[in-house]
Amino acid sequence: MGLTKLSHEIQDRLPDNMPEFSWQRALAAGSLIAGACLFLSGRRKAALAVAAAGAAVGLLEHPESARELWEALPQYLRKGQDVLVRVEDFMNEVARQGNKLRNSIG
Repeated sequence: MGLTKLSHEIQDRLPDNMPEFSWQRALAAGSLIAGACLFLSGRRKAALAVAAAGAAVGLLEHPESARELWEALPQYLRKGQDVLVRVEDFMNEVARQGNKLRNSIG
């Protein structure tokens, strides 16, 4: 069986409504996975660079999502700062209660 005949047989068996392969999505997903593997292996700087490249490619596929994210970024930062302030207050309270307990025990 010739290679071209095999190729035509494979094409005939593929459905006509098969979605087109998105190389951008595959590249973004692959780089995010590679970034996670690098992070788990302890190579944090390389992981950050690879994950940032993957995220950038992913955002290039949907520029309107990037615009929405950019406009919502101040709200996300504000919420993150609020969470950090709450965690800091909680840790200060735990430290204060620990000192109080230590003083009352001995």
